[in-house]
Amino acid sequence: MPDNLDDVEFLKQHLSGDPSEELLEQIASTVVDRMADSFPELSLKSRPMDEVLEDFGDDKLEEVDSTGQYKRKLNYLRTYLEDEACVETSDDLTSEDVEGYKKWRKYESLSRDEPLARTTLRDDMYLFREFIQYMIEHRMAPARFEKRIEIPEIDYESGEGVDKKKLDPEIAKAALEYLRKYEYAGVEHVSMELMCQSGPRKGGLIGRDVPDFDYEERILQYETQETTPLKNDEGNEREISLYGETPEIIQDYLKNQRPAETDDEGREPLLTKGDGRISASMLQKIAYMWTRPCEVGLGCPHDRDPDDCEAAQKNNSAYKCPSSRAPHHIRTGYITDQKNRGVSADGVQQRCDVSPRVQDLHYDLPDDTEERERFEEEFRNADDDPNSGFNHDQ
Repeated sequence: MPDNLDDVEFLKQHLSGDPSEELLEQIASTVVDRMADSFPELSLKSRPMDEVLEDFGDDKLEEVDSTGQYKRKLNYLRTYLEDEACVETSDDLTSEDVEGYKKWRKYESLSRDEPLARTTLRDDMYLFREFIQYMIEHRMAPARFEKRIEIPEIDYESGEGVDKKKLDPEIAKAALEYLRKYEYAGVEHVSMELMCQSGPRKGGLIGRDVPDFDYEERILQYETQETTPLKNDEGNEREISLYGETPEIIQDYLKNQRPAETDDEGREPLLTKGDGRISASMLQKIAYMWTRPCEVGLGCPHDRDPDDCEAAQKNNSAYKCPSSRAPHHIRTGYITDQKNRGVSADGVQQRCDVSPRVQDLHYDLPDDTEERERFEEEFRNADDDPNSGFNHDQ
């Protein structure tokens, strides 16, 4: 078909109707190629693909906090382009290569038989689109390549893409009891107290400073800072009350165990091990460590021998325990438990900074028994109405 692009009648015939996207792309490519002959500055640049990937990766990793996660995503991108599509230079990349990444990432990039989770695929396709946009911006790929990228849609209303893991209240209780007895008022203990007793976002908790805690008022303030912003900046600023033994535990930590530490901005991070503000990965590690049932005095629900279990023997492998949970799962378990106890959606919104709609979609995840028990009292009161024709006692 490209041979016909010089045929005026051919073009009139096909452009007067509903031309295919393939034809339009071929026409655009031909026009660009011929303009480049006359205007070399418009031609696409050719660079080794490994250099392009290196430069893009360096730029991306400067923008994000979770570098480990993005390094893995970038490695998948490199594997596809260099090993699967065999793209050696930027001008080797074709529209078919661009289209093929989604299928490869979903079905062929993993050793298991199950396809990649839809939410993970969506995130990886966003990154792939950023990469193609980077190439277009630096004149290493034609703009039409971006249209070849399809981002999966997630139907959150139907529950698709919702992480249904949550921390069991029994494990949360056992973890705090164990830490209060054996690891009292250390930074790991304080971190778990605040995660289990207020359900904060990971970034919000990491960003708290010593002055944010008021022992006399028994509150913790959440204020946005330039280097540790809250999710929606000033709109998420709030105070939360601390109950039970938690204020005393934090006070004992500040008096006896917290190192005299300031960060690069001269602020005093509340959670620190003496080497700056505690990191997101460290908070994640603490959560996984102290939600292993065997670590906090509970039996293994998976019939494993702790002496032979890697997740039990190595703290860096704690995440491999099927029962261990990340900070996000502790937050979900906390919110679900508060709703089970009758706390209103508005109350949860004030304390945890999550709207009623998002609570329903992502955080309030009762099992069948919990959901039934929430409404038992309402139906019992209705059954006591003597005027009801459906009264169970009639």
